[in-house]
Amino acid sequence: MSTTFEIALDRHEISDFFKGNGIYFARGSDWGDHLHISNWQEMCSVLKHQKTAQSLLTTLFEAYAKYIKEEYSDAAGLLYNISAYYSLKKNIAFLSPDNYDLIKNVDEKSKKIIGKDFLFLRKNYDKENQNNSKYSFEAELNRIKKMAARWS
Repeated sequence: MSTTFEIALDRHEISDFFKGNGIYFARGSDWGDHLHISNWQEMCSVLKHQKTAQSLLTTLFEAYAKYIKEEYSDAAGLLYNISAYYSLKKNIAFLSPDNYDLIKNVDEKSKKIIGKDFLFLRKNYDKENQNNSKYSFEAELNRIKKMAARWS
């Protein structure tokens, strides 16, 4: 039986997988939002058996980045995907050897998309989340920075 990640690969739906669209949606128990880390765990369980796992992950993340729009749901999804990556980095062997860092290894076009969307979030994240108990954008960003520094 194929995982949803393998289905996404077969169907060329990597962007939908990272975004949690359709069959790739992993419902979180707290708010009913997509739980990005669940998809990352599944993806890593498949990629860890590949000889070029880091290279494949970088290529897949670049493919996902091409489809990120400058809108709240895409930008927030990007933030949560990056957070999931750094959260899992210490527990999944192929994510951490040789000082590999996914965000540092993506191409310049992807880095520009990430930068542009983080600027968008800096302006909009707190407004979008003012009525719920999620962390502020600065708190999310600081949490990611601490995780990234720990594994650099």
